[in-house]
Amino acid sequence: MTPADPAAAPGILRDRDAVVVIDRKQRSYLRTLRAGRVITVRGNAVPCDEIIGRPEGCVITSARNERLLVLRPTYAQLIPSLPRQAQPIYPKDVGPILLWGDIAAGMRVIEVGVGPGAVTLALLRAVGPTGALASYELREDFAARARDNVSRFHGDAPNWTLHVGDAFEGFVERDVDRIVVDLAEPWRLLDRVAEALRPGGVFTGFIPTALQVKELVDGLRAHGSFAAVEMLETLTRFWQVRDRSLRPEHRMVAHTGFLVFARRLAPDTTFALTPSRPSDTTDDEDARTHDPGSTHDDQGGDPREGLDDD
Repeated sequence: MTPADPAAAPGILRDRDAVVVIDRKQRSYLRTLRAGRVITVRGNAVPCDEIIGRPEGCVITSARNERLLVLRPTYAQLIPSLPRQAQPIYPKDVGPILLWGDIAAGMRVIEVGVGPGAVTLALLRAVGPTGALASYELREDFAARARDNVSRFHGDAPNWTLHVGDAFEGFVERDVDRIVVDLAEPWRLLDRVAEALRPGGVFTGFIPTALQVKELVDGLRAHGSFAAVEMLETLTRFWQVRDRSLRPEHRMVAHTGFLVFARRLAPDTTFALTPSRPSDTTDDEDARTHDPGSTHDDQGGDPREGLDDD
């Protein structure tokens, strides 16, 4: 396509685009545009040719005279409807993976366990064309689904390498910046992670149960190659805002899994966790600073010590 072609404009809807269609009751439906075909929303058939070539954010009218808003889906709208054989990591957990896992443009990242490619899509967006992503997946059928989803919803990804094999046998890559693991027993992989992750690099593990969290955190602390271990979970609740009401929705996205983060120590370095002991002060805020293993600001707001130069 040439720049003069109106279909090349980023805001123009094209053949084979994924779109989200929203009706007057704010219900959304994920569909794919295909030239010469129709999409159907609750019995309302709309020819795709009436949408292709129009700007994103347009409103169309169905044969039943219902007005429908057409947009490209955001990542959060796309992932719950992603074609899959395995359960994806949902957007509410992907956000913390990218932020607490500190994944940014230009980084070299390893992903273990691709599933349908939900996290793969987010990682490719995060590292950008100057970064590199290597994914490891044991099952060929999961890998094939991930390849299809990346091709369909991300496009060409020359900086992505998908290894079909057992990550427990080791990684090809060395001195990577970040490693993201979605396995049932990630503590068995720590020797391999330590071999591939550069000093200061961030390890992120996603696991569903509290018993797995304990096993992983204990493994990280006992390994000797990791420090600054933290664990969190996210709970998401949407709210309804109407003309005369403001209330939470009846359903919320509660527990889906736990996220565990750790930093790689420099070679020949140890950093043991201080055992718990009673604080010498009754001041609550000062007592929190003696909480072993806590590296975050419990209260939010300004940190106790700023980043200004001394």
